[in-house]
Amino acid sequence: MDNDAARHELIDALALVQEQFADLAAVEAERERLSAKATRADGTVTVTVDADGVVIHTAVSESYLDDHDLADLGAHITAAAKDAANDAGRMVAELLAPLAERRERFPSLSDVVEGAPDIRDLLSTPVRVARGDGEEEPDDFPTVRSVR
Repeated sequence: MDNDAARHELIDALALVQEQFADLAAVEAERERLSAKATRADGTVTVTVDADGVVIHTAVSESYLDDHDLADLGAHITAAAKDAANDAGRMVAELLAPLAERRERFPSLSDVVEGAPDIRDLLSTPVRVARGDGEEEPDDFPTVRSVR
């Protein structure tokens, strides 16, 4: 590959990286605002979760006991929390999809500069995310937020 072609390919690759990082900031802001809500027991039990699937609000209507047993309340809350967490996971995946698609378009820098790493590998390396309890867990998504 001649120098002009290599320079243009590198400029295009860097433009894609710049777009990716700019979009990461927007995705982070959107992810922070993301929540999902699910209801059970004929709408008398509502659970809201954040983007991580963590329950942030639970509401039980005063009319719950009119048609449902108190003994079943825990199961309704659990089921609603699972539904909301699944919805949140789907919404996060949809939010991250454009970033993953762009990452696939990144060229291998080794095609331009011998021995250079593949940008896709650098941006898709799983990271360990700190949880609120101080433990870490693997995260299959690109890092789009700072550790809380």
